Amino acid sequence: MTTWVVQANLLSKERQQDVAWALRDLEIPYVGVNVIPFSDELEFLFDMPLGRGIIPYGSTSLIRHAQKFNWSGLFFSKTNFQVPVWNQNRDDMLNNDADVMTVKEASVKFSTKDKRELWFIRPVEDLKAFTGTVTTSEEISRWMTSIDGGNFQIQEDTMVAISQPKEILAEWRWFIVGGKVIDGSMYQHKGSLVKTHETDEKVIQEAQTFADKWLPHQTVVMDLALTNYGPQVIEFNCLNGSGFYGHDIAKIVKAVTEYVDLGCKL
Repeated sequence: MTTWVVQANLLSKERQQDVAWALRDLEIPYVGVNVIPFSDELEFLFDMPLGRGIIPYGSTSLIRHAQKFNWSGLFFSKTNFQVPVWNQNRDDMLNNDADVMTVKEASVKFSTKDKRELWFIRPVEDLKAFTGTVTTSEEISRWMTSIDGGNFQIQEDTMVAISQPKEILAEWRWFIVGGKVIDGSMYQHKGSLVKTHETDEKVIQEAQTFADKWLPHQTVVMDLALTNYGPQVIEFNCLNGSGFYGHDIAKIVKAVTEYVDLGCKL
């Protein structure tokens, strides 16, 4: 039977407990684990025989461990979870105008621009070295240069994607399992954080039309934005490390477990 490995440290207590409670309610076996920084070891908090299928849930550190262990319930592809690949395979990405460059190149390029110009910057890869944000040219140049002082866990050759900021009216997060939309929640409306479980069948069906196109993995998290030009994809995230808003976590956990039980993997 499939077993979940849920990270207990370096993760918010709320996220860890939400998944653990859902697993207990569904009587799905799981084991807690601590990721030991700067180590190849995992500290299991209690003994639990791992099943044929193992689904990790936690930080990017745990996901990297799962890659090394080749756990069947890891839904990640280093090749596909990158901004340029999304833009090459889809015509509905919000930031399809992104320029891709190294951190070193960004520090030079944005030092010559108007200091007050706003830009959106994020790492090219999904296992983010930092969280995407809107900031000024001056801040981008200062931030990218400051890595020389050892302030950030990024290197001069770390690839970043930089694009013009877009006006977003609302944002949704959709959990997709085997190409099927399982559950969704709005998490932003007119700039304010909201956590509203999505139950409107028309909205869910619209999300499914986006899931029916190319995906970086058949089991993935897709963030959609409502813009003045209609809905667009903000980004894709590895399901094993994605947070929840107003989602039905038990429904998602159940669908993922059944998927792995059937031996399904991209």
